[in-house]
Amino acid sequence: MIKLLALDLDDTLLTSDKRVTDGNRQALLACLDQGIHVVTASGRFNESQLAFIRMINLGLEKNPHLGDGGGTIFNEDGILEIMGAFPRRIYAAVLKRIREIGLPCYVTNGENVYYDIAEQPLRSIYNQAKGARRDYIFPIDDLMAVKNPMKFVFAFTSEEELARIQEIQHPGTINFSAGRNLREITMVDMNKLNGLKEIAKIYGVELSEIACFGDSENDIQMLEGAGLGFAVANAMENAKAAADIVGEKTNDEDGIAWLIERYIL
Repeated sequence: MIKLLALDLDDTLLTSDKRVTDGNRQALLACLDQGIHVVTASGRFNESQLAFIRMINLGLEKNPHLGDGGGTIFNEDGILEIMGAFPRRIYAAVLKRIREIGLPCYVTNGENVYYDIAEQPLRSIYNQAKGARRDYIFPIDDLMAVKNPMKFVFAFTSEEELARIQEIQHPGTINFSAGRNLREITMVDMNKLNGLKEIAKIYGVELSEIACFGDSENDIQMLEGAGLGFAVANAMENAKAAADIVGEKTNDEDGIAWLIERYIL
């Protein structure tokens, strides 16, 4: 029996223009009415994610949610737990390689997002979420000064840029797709599945009682490891392969509602 839903946001619950459809909202409300917990599990920075949790408009703000790709558990009152920070020597080694290649990036640490190169593709993609309650993206002179860093974020606009980002490899870390035109580097054990294990403890449910919904490479571990893994129709092929069930509707076609109505309710 499913007792908790964990939903990715971008390209899964959210439409391409970053809305929550009424059909998806009504399906989630029906789950809540049956006593099923609903949480979001996103790669977004937690303050950005909270803006979309409010947009869902189902009173989920006080619920613990999984943010930063498995790096934080939080609600509107603040961060409840931070997981997966880089050991300092690994962070320094990865950052050195990034600088050698000459790549711009963002670094997140659960508290803010930092950058040291102003002109970069991320400025137009990974920007302040509309409705966020505070600023959280800041310039910094030296990324080595970031305390407890947990994630490097990159954007690419060509196959050449993608190949350069993929060159950055270091033992103990993982370099992966975080959505269309985005890549991230984290410690290998910082992922949504490990974060969901902590969420399960908070809610008093078993991992086998969780259904998760996703579309991207950063959803694969939770799609494989949760009780039920659902991929929307627009999901990447590797995410579809990891899921137990692939829906027939995309994120722009009430894809979450389609899955919930057939397999949860």
